[in-house]
Amino acid sequence: MSTNFTTTDSDNAQSTTDLQSLANELRELRSKVESLETENETLKRRVETQSKRIDELEDRVDKNDQTRKDLAKNATEAASQAEEAKEIARSASAKACQVEATINKTTADDETAEQTAQLPGDVEPSTSPLDFFANCRQYKVKKRFVDERSEQNTYRALLVAKRWEEFATKRTTGDGVFFTRDDVRAALTAIMGEQPHGTTITRVWDALRELGGGDLEERTRRVSPKQPAKQILTMDLETAAGLLEDRYSHLDLLEEGTSSMGGVTPVVTQPTAEAV
Repeated sequence: MSTNFTTTDSDNAQSTTDLQSLANELRELRSKVESLETENETLKRRVETQSKRIDELEDRVDKNDQTRKDLAKNATEAASQAEEAKEIARSASAKACQVEATINKTTADDETAEQTAQLPGDVEPSTSPLDFFANCRQYKVKKRFVDERSEQNTYRALLVAKRWEEFATKRTTGDGVFFTRDDVRAALTAIMGEQPHGTTITRVWDALRELGGGDLEERTRRVSPKQPAKQILTMDLETAAGLLEDRYSHLDLLEEGTSSMGGVTPVVTQPTAEAV
């Protein structure tokens, strides 16, 4: 009987130890849970704080971005106003130069005097509308053809002609250059920033031919009997070089009444009796 009592007491002691162990583990787990809950609350507060900070930074970024846009807009407007002011000053200077040239010009030949009335004596007159517009200030030329008349293709034709050094084909004799339609297409691609439509190429070609007058001649060219003939617009090297002189950039010749196409500009020379 004593042995049975001893075994029961031992079991009871073990059970008590196990319960205490479980109680201790439960307290530790509760402590950990409370600690985690505290950390969780801390993290939540940090997240809320960071979220508010992010919102503030985003607001600042939006404001800074708007400020940059406003500054860029103001800078563009200021640059435009400055360019307009420069043009006004240039026009005033040009008119003064023309008045001085008109006062000092000779009147020996009335016809010649009428043709060169707007030019100082040391400035060569133009030989075609193409030569005339190529040598005027491009700001004024663009304003006339693009802004006032919506003749973008005429202005593009002028730009193509002026870039003959890049895109025209040089004659093997070295005395001139010519444009093929492929040359015009390549030039327009560079000018427009994209491949031009076939209709645009045709209109620019026609405008270039009309602007060129006697300075630009349309011909056909055949490389070999097996290849079809191609249309070309050809001009001599002296004429081509004359397009890059900017000899009218200090004058203000693009006033109302100046002929732009198909006629004689105020500074185009007329053939003399000996030259006919």
